Amino acid sequence: MHLYGADHHLLILSDTIDAEVHQHSFLQVTLSLQSDFEIEIEGNTVRCAGIVIDSHVNHRLNGDGQPLLLLLIDSTSNLARSFKKLINGSNYYQFPKDRLENTASFVQSHYLNIEDSDSYHHFLVQFLDQLGTKYLQPETIDPRIAQFIDHLKNCNEHEHSVDSYASQVHLSSSRLSHLFKQNTGISLSGYIVLHKLQKAIYLIFNGQSITDAALAAGFDSPSHLAATSKRLLGMAAKDIRKDSSFLKVSCLL
Repeated sequence: MHLYGADHHLLILSDTIDAEVHQHSFLQVTLSLQSDFEIEIEGNTVRCAGIVIDSHVNHRLNGDGQPLLLLLIDSTSNLARSFKKLINGSNYYQFPKDRLENTASFVQSHYLNIEDSDSYHHFLVQFLDQLGTKYLQPETIDPRIAQFIDHLKNCNEHEHSVDSYASQVHLSSSRLSHLFKQNTGISLSGYIVLHKLQKAIYLIFNGQSITDAALAAGFDSPSHLAATSKRLLGMAAKDIRKDSSFLKVSCLL
């Protein structure tokens, strides 16, 4: 299993995704690799082969044991901008079925060939083309926020102190939080949560125990990691390990 970085998102292929009603600060793309699936959005049931759900929208995914692709995207990323154009101010966008005719077979035949950042980038570009979208170039943001994001993406710390980060870019913690929200559209705390989850999963894939990975990534306890993983991904950390033969987690270059 591999984790490629920099921009924050998680790409997961699994047949154990089944979450209770929840919402999070990330944009979510879900695609079936077999048959249509059911997902409840703000109390309404939608049956489809693929869907994009905006952040902060209540939803419940019924995976029903079939293989799904889940793309959980940090709204600060350029990738999110591409999908937000499809949503266009609504809660969700349902992909037309004819657009997805070849997507499942493409994913199943190509994802096992991902071995490094170059092959992942090639896979991602083709995948986005299949969905009728593309990776957008970065927008200009406050250079202090750009500096902070670069630092966090490359950090090796287990403590994620907003006060410490703020001092590094010569801001107060409240000012950093305000500018981050203003420049990216999501909360600083939400961004840090996804960063910690990525790091924990990377460490699990590289042989650390769930307990060691949770603490090294900055979670208070293994149960805190489990709850966060269940809330955001629809599966607990133990399920990630159990299903590792069919699961791949990646980050956009």
